[in-house]
Amino acid sequence: MMYLFLKTVPENFHTVKEELFLLGGAVVLGIPAGILFDFFRFLRRLIRHHWFVTALEDIFFLLLMSFLLLCYISAFAGGEFRIYHVIGCLCGFILHECTLGNLFFSMWDSFARICRKLTGVFVKSDKK
Repeated sequence: MMYLFLKTVPENFHTVKEELFLLGGAVVLGIPAGILFDFFRFLRRLIRHHWFVTALEDIFFLLLMSFLLLCYISAFAGGEFRIYHVIGCLCGFILHECTLGNLFFSMWDSFARICRKLTGVFVKSDKK
């Protein structure tokens, strides 16, 4: 009876420990996603964009993060997509935005203000 059970388990079956490592890796993948998003926010703060360009940037960001998540799943999870990969990536993104993201963005915002004051090329930000 046990022999029949062992034959039905697929070869790509992950243990709970492996699944937790994959979740942790997805959380770590969300941190560079937050950094990339901060870069796009910095560009928007530095130079005012048309709404269409902003939409294109958002689409590019989503496509890039989807590609990175797909590469992560292919390389580490054996190509098996699980919803917790996406949830882990979102948790890492939120973790970055709530901790270092605010600090880095305030530094980049100060840098953008200095650039706007030094050159008249950049448009003022909406934020007062």
